[in-house]
Amino acid sequence: MKKIYNEKPKVSSALASLELHQNPRPLIIGERLNSQGSKKAKKMVLENDFDGLIELARYQVEDGAHCLDVCVATTERSDEQDFMQKLVKRLSLEIEAPLVIDSTDSKVIATALKQIPGVPIINSINLEGDGSRFDDITPLMKKYGAPAVSMCIGQKGMAKTSQEKLEVAGILHDKAIDLGLKPWQLIFDVLTFTLATGEEEYIESAAHTLEGIKLVKEKYPKSLTTLGLSNVSFGLPPLARKYLNSVFLYHAIKSGLDSVIINPKDIIPYPQINSKEKGICEDLIFNNKSSALSELITYFSSNDTVNSTGTAASTGTQKQNNLMEMDASWDAGKKCYFRIVNRLKDGIENDVVLSISERIASKDDFSISEVLLENYTKRTTLSGNKEKLHEAAVETLNEVLLPAMKEVGDKFGAGELILPFVLKSAECMKAAVLELEKYLIKQEGISKGKIVLCTVYGDVHDIGKNLVKTILVNNGYEVFDLGKQVPIPSIVNKIKEVNADAVGLSALLVSTSKQMQLFSEFLRENKMNIPVLCGGAAINSDYINRIAKGDGNIYKAGIFYCKTAFEGLKVMNNLMSGSKEEYMNKWLEKLSSWKERKYNEASNAQDLSNILSNVKPVRDKPVPPKFNFVTRLENKDLPLKEIWQYLNKKSLFVLSWGLRGKKSSELREEYEELLREWKIKVVEENLFDPHAVYSYFRCRKVGNNSLLVKYHDDNQIDSELTFEFPRSSNLTHLCLADYFDSESDDVVAFQSVTMGNKVTEIIDEWNKQGRYTDAYYLHGLAVETTEALADWVNYRIKKELMLKVGGLRYSWGYPSCPDITQHFMVWKLMNPSISGMTLTESGQIDPEFSTAAIVVHNPVAQYFTL
Repeated sequence: MKKIYNEKPKVSSALASLELHQNPRPLIIGERLNSQGSKKAKKMVLENDFDGLIELARYQVEDGAHCLDVCVATTERSDEQDFMQKLVKRLSLEIEAPLVIDSTDSKVIATALKQIPGVPIINSINLEGDGSRFDDITPLMKKYGAPAVSMCIGQKGMAKTSQEKLEVAGILHDKAIDLGLKPWQLIFDVLTFTLATGEEEYIESAAHTLEGIKLVKEKYPKSLTTLGLSNVSFGLPPLARKYLNSVFLYHAIKSGLDSVIINPKDIIPYPQINSKEKGICEDLIFNNKSSALSELITYFSSNDTVNSTGTAASTGTQKQNNLMEMDASWDAGKKCYFRIVNRLKDGIENDVVLSISERIASKDDFSISEVLLENYTKRTTLSGNKEKLHEAAVETLNEVLLPAMKEVGDKFGAGELILPFVLKSAECMKAAVLELEKYLIKQEGISKGKIVLCTVYGDVHDIGKNLVKTILVNNGYEVFDLGKQVPIPSIVNKIKEVNADAVGLSALLVSTSKQMQLFSEFLRENKMNIPVLCGGAAINSDYINRIAKGDGNIYKAGIFYCKTAFEGLKVMNNLMSGSKEEYMNKWLEKLSSWKERKYNEASNAQDLSNILSNVKPVRDKPVPPKFNFVTRLENKDLPLKEIWQYLNKKSLFVLSWGLRGKKSSELREEYEELLREWKIKVVEENLFDPHAVYSYFRCRKVGNNSLLVKYHDDNQIDSELTFEFPRSSNLTHLCLADYFDSESDDVVAFQSVTMGNKVTEIIDEWNKQGRYTDAYYLHGLAVETTEALADWVNYRIKKELMLKVGGLRYSWGYPSCPDITQHFMVWKLMNPSISGMTLTESGQIDPEFSTAAIVVHNPVAQYFTL
């Protein structure tokens, strides 16, 4: 069989992995967490302000940084090594972005590498002086598999011309390869110098840098390039720096730049810079004329508001399915209400303003109403009469918008609306509130309460949490979404920071739901008094009641089980209402009388070790193409059109796209058309990045319920792993291990597939933009396409084993193999991380749209429950 390679260079944090080759380029390395280049960061380091540094890191990630450069060296402190260790530990727990460890001290770098539960980038290596820096760092690169920024600095110093840059890069490359490093572990910084001095020595330096990038990429295409970009503008006025950096970055990317160290917030998209400003910057970069520097300084010093930029609003049309039409005679408030309930987003902003105006006019204040409408038409800011505007806006919110969303929720609860329609209404609500907020004195004035929301640590699934956020936000609550895989300290810190009224926790798996219990224990021990709302597929009311009741010491603030997003809304409404005390008394009374259910364990009473299974192993075993060989398939090897033939439409429409209730039969044909449209969109916009791995191993059943798998480790030494599977308590007492031979070697296959990280990032971005429905549909299709891909790979395995029957796949987390920590053993066998699938601390696969399975060839194998 042809071996398929798929080496995609990556770095990682404890929480996420990241491809070094970003599409589109560049990979952005945030530069602000650097005590050598940021006064703010240095001040925080000197003051031991770890919380401030974490916040600084978080802001950079929110602004678009993929990785974070971390430097804590100062002349005032002598404990760089200890401080770095503490900081990277905090960063690893709280920030998803991989780190770039920046220090001149190799001991500091070694300490950081040991502390970080992932693969960071090292900054940096070079050949300066006796080359000791190179000799100290390259062993660490080899040990930890970490790439390093490779500075084009040779024995003669910094390379200035393009040819010098190429020569030094060549020496670095050859020495590194000779030591056994991979080409991608070299991220060449060809160096750039400031253009602010006007010195003859440097006036061509930017052009040499661009040419140097091009030459290095041509000669060493498997290596990467980077730049400390802001060096090019050092010493210039702030506005001039911003524009020069942005234009220079554009040309560097055209030359082949893969990554850049920059503050992403300071970059202006090249298309948003007008032709005159581009020309002024390019004259200096390419030394087109002797007066370029003075002209740039003069222009940007006298243009403080040059080319103000903004984000272009995306447009698009959405199909509407409404038999009713608005009556032109209705007042604006009724039109707003109708739009939200019937998902008619276009024009809702205008109706919101009209509603506010009508309310003011109804109080005989026609002058303010007229001014409001005049200013709205002109899109200018209305000043004066703020109190009256605020009062009318709050009335519109409380008497029109929120009641409309309540009707949407009630219809959903009654089965009259499907979830995608609810999300469409939420998009209308968001547009309405954004317009309404312009007329409020304080945004806090519209908030019904504050809730901190997150998916618990170890869990990468957040579709449920995102739905809760959408429903709460569009019903007047202020939601602080911490994302997924959030550790307890981060939740607690946010609760204190915002003085939250409640906290919401989501978990998909049994293993990660234990975090809810740990969190409740923390609250008890620290005497924190805040209601906790819990939801997710892994939990139920019994589990939450057990946590709330504890050892008889009931958590009085309340721990509530919320089966759906609307139940979460109902709980919040009760907690924030005037009847909270009555609600809590009923909850306490109900919890006090609750008793945990007892389960009949009689079926387990007999000695299972004496049970003779009816399952017979296969003596004529199938012959795989090759043992221990991992087949890796990437995007180009995985035709979506073929994979979608395995798509389970019932599961997609009902479970993932919410086609349930009274409308389900009517909408079936529409959903078929919707699926066709989404398939086209996924292919045309390249929204999925599928990968798959599978392999065959010799194995043997051992003991009562174990499977011993034989494999070759990284050094090609014969090794063994033992998988233990639970035995069912039903009459047949089935166990997966029973399907394999205990007398001679048998055959077992393992497989793992993913839709990639790209789709996760797109869904997150769409949710931020308020495209809730699109995000929901894409999420559902990604989930079901992952399952279809797993079936496609499973069929391939069955074909290679020439199985006419048998070949069932069993995924971890399901009854027959519930222990997802066994993923760690599967990763030892096949290393799916190379194909973009990593594991969380709890053994869950990241990205979310991934699955792994064991494949059993025995023809009598069946699915069973415990």
